[in-house]
Amino acid sequence: MGTVVVELLDAIGTKETLVCIGPGGVGKTTSAAAVGMMLAKTGRKVCVLTIDPARRLASALGLDRVDSEPVLASPELPNYWVAMLDPKQTFDAMIKRYASSPAQEQEIVDNPVYRNLVTRLSGTQEYMAFERLWELRESQRFDTIVVDTPPAQAAIDFLHAPSRLAGFLDNRVFRFMLKPPPLYLRPIAMATRSLVKQIANVVGADMVNDTMAFFQAFSGIEDGFRERALMTSELLASETTSYLLVSSPAPDALAAGSRMVELLRGIGHRVDSVLINRVTPTYGAYPRDLGAPDDAKRDLERLIQMREREQLVIDEWGQGLGLDGWYLLEDLATDVSNLAALGEVAIAMERCALVPFQPKE
Repeated sequence: MGTVVVELLDAIGTKETLVCIGPGGVGKTTSAAAVGMMLAKTGRKVCVLTIDPARRLASALGLDRVDSEPVLASPELPNYWVAMLDPKQTFDAMIKRYASSPAQEQEIVDNPVYRNLVTRLSGTQEYMAFERLWELRESQRFDTIVVDTPPAQAAIDFLHAPSRLAGFLDNRVFRFMLKPPPLYLRPIAMATRSLVKQIANVVGADMVNDTMAFFQAFSGIEDGFRERALMTSELLASETTSYLLVSSPAPDALAAGSRMVELLRGIGHRVDSVLINRVTPTYGAYPRDLGAPDDAKRDLERLIQMREREQLVIDEWGQGLGLDGWYLLEDLATDVSNLAALGEVAIAMERCALVPFQPKE
């Protein structure tokens, strides 16, 4: 019985959400863009959503910029769309959706605390990323959404953000701030006034007043935020979502990839596919009697040995990770800065077949 060849396209071709994770500097954004193009060429309507603030997606496509609203990457690719997260625009849209009236919406977005929340609060990028993913999924415009995440730990923060936000919104202190206390707790509320005054002496009375005004204005719309966070958690854990780890054969990149595999497992997700990018090409055996210059022969020999060393490093790396195997994408030695070059990467991806993991005896 022959060996079954599992190509990368077979592994991810029917997924509705594909989350690309990986360390920095391994070509993750380019790989996500190429995966999207590969899927679009099969007839699927694809949107590549980058939530990485590095803005690499636009340069990989040869575009001046990529906006929050999906745009066609090229008129020649009617199924291939791209978008980039705009946290403030997404946050504003959430407030508009869940506010009970235009007056409540305006009161929130005009509040200085809200403006700081949008631009400075740690985690806002991740919170708005999962909201934008849900919006695109809910629109039913696309068969597949490819999510290009920030490098390393920031990607795990994005995946963990929905449950973190839901937990924060359920926190008793937060809910106490949103709603006035019942009568039997009024003495406690009165007792806190001295503490509020002390805080005001440190940060300023205006800051305290703005914060209290923000919480009062926010009251009533937190349930919508919580519901969306819980639904996104379910989406990220569903069988229609797949996780693709992108790395390179460099030992430090592989080590970072291992940590991401374990961190992902820690929050209840599993890496489904692994793409090792920028692998030295296979040159195979070559005749030694063609009269080629000695320098050329030595250079070719070095490249062959480099590929062999990379393969040993990758095989050693796979020990104990519980992976079925990986897909190797050879280095094309070209700068991907336009759709034509990206198309070459997509074609190479189409030929990627699973290299089964061979445990050492």
